[in-house]
Amino acid sequence: MKINKDCNLIMRDVYLYDITSCHYSILQNMGFDMVNINKNNKLERNIQIGKLMQKNSRLTSLLRTTTESIIDEYLTINNVKPEEIILRQYDGVLVTRHLPVEIKQSIQLDFRSHFLIFISSIERDKYISTDGKKTTIKGVPHKYENLNNIYHMIANIEYVRGKTTIFRSLQKIKDSFFKSNDTSLFCIPVDNDKYKVFLKGYGEIEISEQTIKIMDTEDIDKEWYFDFYFKPFTTSITAEFI
Repeated sequence: MKINKDCNLIMRDVYLYDITSCHYSILQNMGFDMVNINKNNKLERNIQIGKLMQKNSRLTSLLRTTTESIIDEYLTINNVKPEEIILRQYDGVLVTRHLPVEIKQSIQLDFRSHFLIFISSIERDKYISTDGKKTTIKGVPHKYENLNNIYHMIANIEYVRGKTTIFRSLQKIKDSFFKSNDTSLFCIPVDNDKYKVFLKGYGEIEISEQTIKIMDTEDIDKEWYFDFYFKPFTTSITAEFI
């Protein structure tokens, strides 16, 4: 992921467009027999099409080239400037304005979401965004569900209220995280009943679900978690509003 280095780290009103069921739609449009591929099951669909691509390098090249050209044409017809493109993804794009002109062809680039707030990491390789209800987190390695509420709080800070409110809110989120006594907040799922935890003085260890219940959060290296999962975004916010 390479977020445009010329864009602000914190932005309002970001628009996401992508191709619905990208590879499936392209193959279907080209006349491939898709009767045995379940369009409505994303995981199953991607596995089946992935197997087809492994067997046929020409098909892989065709799908990639077609995807790229669909997005290129949509950007061209809407006169999108390079500085308006926040992030170009494989089958979609994030831009700084609404794109009203549709391409008159069978495969469209569809409007997906209007993000009220978009926060790039300081390295510009991941982001948090919110449409006012749902928070989206992309590019964060080893992210797990128990962290989502923290990301949601960061995304929903009242950024229009000014730096005093912003920094006070950041500090409150950080204090809440470090004072948490919820051991499950720091357990990174590995496989089935196994979890990874970082402890003070010991580093990374693997534990079972039963062990979570008897752990003391005072033994957990909370600094590691904050630095790895949240600091790339809090640093961006600080840099943008300082």
